[in-house]
Amino acid sequence: MMDDQKAQKVIEKYNLDEKAEIVCELKATHRAFRVRAGNKLYALRKFNPYMDAEDLRVQFLFATLMQHAGLNTNIPILTKDGETFVEVKGELWALFPWCDWRCGNDDCMDDLLVLSSIQGLWINCCEKLRSHSLWDAIVCNAQKFRQRKSWAWVIPLDQVPRFVEECKIIQKAESEVSDSPYRERFLNLLPQVYSGICKFDRILKEQEIHTLPHMVTHGDFHPSNVFVSNKKEVAVFDLDCYSFEPRITDFARAANWYYNKRSGLEKARLFKKFQMHAHLSEEEIEALPLMMCAHDLYYAVGHIILFPGEPEDNQYRLIKSIQRELKAPERYQRMHDDILHAYLKNA
Repeated sequence: MMDDQKAQKVIEKYNLDEKAEIVCELKATHRAFRVRAGNKLYALRKFNPYMDAEDLRVQFLFATLMQHAGLNTNIPILTKDGETFVEVKGELWALFPWCDWRCGNDDCMDDLLVLSSIQGLWINCCEKLRSHSLWDAIVCNAQKFRQRKSWAWVIPLDQVPRFVEECKIIQKAESEVSDSPYRERFLNLLPQVYSGICKFDRILKEQEIHTLPHMVTHGDFHPSNVFVSNKKEVAVFDLDCYSFEPRITDFARAANWYYNKRSGLEKARLFKKFQMHAHLSEEEIEALPLMMCAHDLYYAVGHIILFPGEPEDNQYRLIKSIQRELKAPERYQRMHDDILHAYLKNA
């Protein structure tokens, strides 16, 4: 059955509206569609195939608790006949995605301020849930290593070195890489990546990152995962990547990637919006540069896992990415003060 026919079948299953129509296909990890029903927009997507029933049960629980704490989230719903599509919607909401995979440098600053504010609100809501009787179950599941996509892993940024050791990432890459024009270049990079990981592990221990307050993080706070209603209300989507990390981590991911090209004054405004809700300590703020650079190392490891199965035309791009990302320890030592100055200036 064609994908659009599957989506139409789900529209009928949920009795959205007899005039419901597929607006467009979404660029997502798994096949997804934007659907219009009356004056509402919905997203229909497949479940992440690497999540088992227990993951989905806990994700449902977490989404429900977050709604009670004051932040709307999508709730995954299994269809009765095992259909893999899930309804993702806000009840009684008209939802509009305000960004669609564009470079952060091109986005409206007001939109990015909304994103950073919601990142802080996420922390605020999680703090409200710390005393909930079911919170330990959420944390326990968030601490597990879970696959994402067909190649990456949901791991805490501060646990990248441990993950590489326990899962023997370097050894597997050496044994699984096939013959290609880039094979030798890739193999020569692996010792450098391993050296960078060891350096970073020492820095993480020296800075005592493990002593910072940890929180259930979203893990993928991309603007396309935040919808804003016509009443300026917001909802956070896609909880598949939630993890258990230092509270600064979600902001650090966005700072390292999505806010990276903004001016120093703009970065300070973004952090100020975030901190209005998050209320992080000075020690946690000090960890921002370290967690930003840990994000580089996270991608280096992900690209190593991905490389053996990629076509040759994509392997060259991955090598370039790994060469840049393995310099995370040096980048941290060189740019620590500059990063803090940019985000705290006028904040």
